[in-house]
Amino acid sequence: MHVDDMSRKIKFTNRGVQQVYESIQNFVIVGANGSGKSHLGAAIEKEMPNDVLRISAQRALTIPDRVEISDYESTWRILQFGNSQKNNKAFKWGDKTDYTIKLIDDYRTTLSSVFSFQNEQEHKYCNKSNEIIAHNGVVREGVVRITDDIRAIWDTVFPQRQLVFESAKVNASYEGNAYQAKYMSDGERVALYLISQCLLAPKNTIVIVDEPEIHLHRTIMSRLWDAIEQYCPDITFVYITHDLEFAVGRKNAKKIWVKAFNGEGDWDLEEIPDSEKIPEGLMMEVIGNRKPVLFVEGNKGSYDYQLYSQVYEDRYVIPAHNCLKVIELTKAFNNDDVKSVHHLDVKGIVDRDYLSEEEIEAYKEWGIVTLNVAEVENLFLLEPVVKLVAEHLGKDPDDIFTKVSNFVFKEFEKERDCQLKELCARYISFKLQQYEKPKGNELQDLKDGINSTVKKIDVDNIYAKYNNEINEILKNRDYNRLLRIYNRKSLSERVSSIFGLANKTYPVLVLNLLKTVKRKEIIAALKKELPNAVVNDSEDGKAVERKDMAVIADKIVI
Repeated sequence: MHVDDMSRKIKFTNRGVQQVYESIQNFVIVGANGSGKSHLGAAIEKEMPNDVLRISAQRALTIPDRVEISDYESTWRILQFGNSQKNNKAFKWGDKTDYTIKLIDDYRTTLSSVFSFQNEQEHKYCNKSNEIIAHNGVVREGVVRITDDIRAIWDTVFPQRQLVFESAKVNASYEGNAYQAKYMSDGERVALYLISQCLLAPKNTIVIVDEPEIHLHRTIMSRLWDAIEQYCPDITFVYITHDLEFAVGRKNAKKIWVKAFNGEGDWDLEEIPDSEKIPEGLMMEVIGNRKPVLFVEGNKGSYDYQLYSQVYEDRYVIPAHNCLKVIELTKAFNNDDVKSVHHLDVKGIVDRDYLSEEEIEAYKEWGIVTLNVAEVENLFLLEPVVKLVAEHLGKDPDDIFTKVSNFVFKEFEKERDCQLKELCARYISFKLQQYEKPKGNELQDLKDGINSTVKKIDVDNIYAKYNNEINEILKNRDYNRLLRIYNRKSLSERVSSIFGLANKTYPVLVLNLLKTVKRKEIIAALKKELPNAVVNDSEDGKAVERKDMAVIADKIVI
């Protein structure tokens, strides 16, 4: 492994081969617990002991009342090596087995280094005390001391509390009341420790910070590291974290995902790619999860998320707000370049929502499946679900289902023409998206193209097709087919009174029953009308020409 001081390149042993990773600023190493992140940080330090300061996650936070001041070089070597005379990191970390787990108790040495370094600064600038000195973009008069920089960073994070450095002691002050720094909170003590260690590091040092989020509240964590980076422009930071929000906050850092570690010095690593269609936070959320992924409509409070999380419990369910976003994200994660990074099975599921059979087949090319009912809310109205809830409430299941079925048919008949129009309009819109860009460059070529597309759309035939389907459903009282085409989100809430329930509470009761002994029965009932999230090419016995379907899917806009 190697870091180029100018271009900030790091070489990792990845799958037995050294690979170069380059960043314009810093690096973030992310991965699940137990994936080998800390061992990777230790391995970097082992190969470059003179260039690296590794700040362990196992750190003691006891602040001494007073420290002894020595020369800076000696105290720095103690911080780096654990011994002022040796260049062997074993003095700091112990034997091989302790290299990532040993508790480091060097707060005294850290503060000793701060005061020692300050003495050197004051001596160096003693003859320039009246000059104006620019340091880190801040213009100051006289000596620029490390304690000034510590306080400047501290004030951006804890403006209500002041640090006081004097006579080899550190005190704190709050509203004019001074007290010893050892009585500060864990977060304040760790912040002082991290600030001091980073500012003490010489130019071109690689500072590896294992779990930079420990003891720090989320609201101040990013502010702290933003400020430290600003005051340490010549330091390369390598953050090792499982906090994805913090990782995303390192805007100019190269993100590297630790997928696995063989325990013997070799890792399985992937660089997290940039994607215009995939937010960085979502990218890391997906790859940081080890389950196959299912994108769904809605948010975490929606029926979609609550139902699918229960039914597809073997998948990591991610709400994507709406149908368009489900399609966009599923396609993006199944792009060959992105797929090569996460290697996960990623699917999406959307409401039927007036989709034609052609569209439904086209989406399968991208791993997107469609409900067998018009809206997710219609799943609550499935006959087996209705009867299971009726039984739970001590009511006659057949009687309750008959009343629910009658209600749904009655409501549909009230808005039959509106529903027919929506079905036709949606299909016409889909056909219009088949417009092909003309080869010619003239105005007439554009007109000919659109006229040709419109001529292919037989509105009378489309209307007759859907009208006949609706007539057949009503004639046969085909309840399941009705649920496939009837789009009205409020239906499942409006049947609440049929069960003797308060207004709009029926769907909530179904969700609550998923947490009881009825869970298996309800999930089994739902699965009969839910598509399998893993779609095979031969599903339903339909032979689909995938190349043609891919072309159609790319054009579809919902």
